[in-house]
Order: sequence, then C-alpha cells, then structure tokens
Amino acid sequence: WNMFVMMKFIQGIPEALIESAEIDGANPVRILFVIIMPLSKPMLAAIGLFTAVGHWNDWFSGAFYVSDQSLIPVQTFLQQLLSAQDISTVLGSNNNQEALARGTMLSNVTLMSIKMATVMVSALPILCVYPFLQKYFVKGVLIGSVKG
Repeated sequence: WNMFVMMKFIQGIPEALIESAEIDGANPVRILFVIIMPLSKPMLAAIGLFTAVGHWNDWFSGAFYVSDQSLIPVQTFLQQLLSAQDISTVLGSNNNQEALARGTMLSNVTLMSIKMATVMVSALPILCVYPFLQKYFVKGVLIGSVKG
C-alpha cells in the first residue's frame, strides 16, 4: 500500500520541474535529494504516521509472542481489559482486590471507567506525535491545491 501511495505521489510531481533541473545540469541523484525528497515530505509524513499507528495498535503480536504477563505491550493489555467481563479478571484474585479496595477508593471505580482510562492512556502517544506531523499534511494540501 505504501509503495502505491509513494508511486502515485512521485508521478504527480510535474515532469517540467525535473526537466528544468536536468537542463540546469543536475544529475539524477541531485534531482532526487534536492527536488523530489523535499516535495515528498507530506507523503513521507503520512506514511510514517500510518506505519507508527499500525505498529502502536498491534496487539496481536504481543498476545502470541510474549509469554510473561509483566512484559505485554500496552495494546495487548488494553485488548485483554476490553474483553474482560468483570473487574476481578483485571485485578487478579479477591485478596488482591480487597487489599486494593482498603488502600484506595477502588470500590467506587467501575470496570468501564478503568477501560476508558486505559484507552485514553494508550492513545496519548499518538495524540502527542500528530501535531508535529500536521504541518506536513497542511503543506501537502496547499501544494496540491496550487495550480500553475
């Protein structure tokens, strides 16, 4: 999928731009690094974001390849938490749950609130990265909208 996106984006770069660089004496390597790569920043940012989100949301690998429960990734824990039916499966045994309830206000916490808090914590890294990549998306839209 990413190769098709890259191919279509690079095919959309005007041929006249590359021809003018060749007329000015630029070799193919210079054309690639001076003209095509700077114009490709929006495309590279989009592919980078798609790849990062895909790896971040991958719970399947952690479910199969990690045997130690203390080392499971956040998304695998989130999937297990969202499929849980009651709070005892999340916290462990009843002794563990009673000890936690005595020390905190856990008796007022529902399973749904724990699920939603975990969803927000797991989405936070992507939400922090997105504003830094958004400037490339805006530039890509503006470059695509200007016709000469």
